[in-house]
Amino acid sequence: MKRIFAIFIILVGSYILFTGVNSWMTFGGGSTQASINNQTDLISIDVSGSDTIIIPEKRNDVRAELDGKGKVTVNKSGDEVHVEFKRKWLDGFQFFKNKSNLKIYIPEAYSKSMSINIGSGRLNFNGESKSNPFQLEKLKVDMSSGKVSLSNMKADEFEHEGSSGMMDADHIAAGTGEIDMSSGRVKIRNYQGKLDAEVSSGHLDIMMDQLTDSVNVQASSGFVRLDLPDDADFTLKGKASSGHISSSFDLDDETRNKNDISGKHGSGKYAVSVSVSSGKADIK
Repeated sequence: MKRIFAIFIILVGSYILFTGVNSWMTFGGGSTQASINNQTDLISIDVSGSDTIIIPEKRNDVRAELDGKGKVTVNKSGDEVHVEFKRKWLDGFQFFKNKSNLKIYIPEAYSKSMSINIGSGRLNFNGESKSNPFQLEKLKVDMSSGKVSLSNMKADEFEHEGSSGMMDADHIAAGTGEIDMSSGRVKIRNYQGKLDAEVSSGHLDIMMDQLTDSVNVQASSGFVRLDLPDDADFTLKGKASSGHISSSFDLDDETRNKNDISGKHGSGKYAVSVSVSSGKADIK
């Protein structure tokens, strides 16, 4: 018992010493605000272990406000503004655990590229409304765990890459969209635009708002649900190796057996391709 108590005292002392030294070293050394101009081509956000919300508003800079443990910096280098949040080493211990809330304010008029990298924690990013979405040339989300929620976004290019974690999105419009998911979960409602999606052992659930371009979905051992509008015009090619594929659509020129589904719905204008190895796909 005395030994456990001694170890506890050593850890507490190390924590106090570490945080004190770290505070002394970083005092005045990090900015939480950076200006934006017409030459700014990228806002990159790198966060882990916090509850983060990105807030577009009328302003001409990027500003971060942190409530809780950790350190946030906002730096400008050339045409990039970089926001980074880090927690200290000992913050990982349960008896030092404290929730960190981070607010990142960005200009609502910014329309170039944004990249979001989240290791853990939660992140929310919402445009004003479906009729007035936040618009970007490119939006890229890279996550290893945690949860990301997006809504009311419009981008020429949309990319999502994840090894695990969850992403929930609603009303996403993209010229081109790419999703590459390993073992996590992606749920998108009211998506519009071209889409190429691949899932290994994860869960991919996509509902199309309108079908305006081609859709290509591949799954290994994961699960895919693709919800298409009832009046969509598409030509379907569905294939399963040792997995299972199903469709609730009545198709013209239909071919349907245990491993394949193909045919045309409406005018057949857009190509819809769904293939699974040992996973499961449901098209409805």
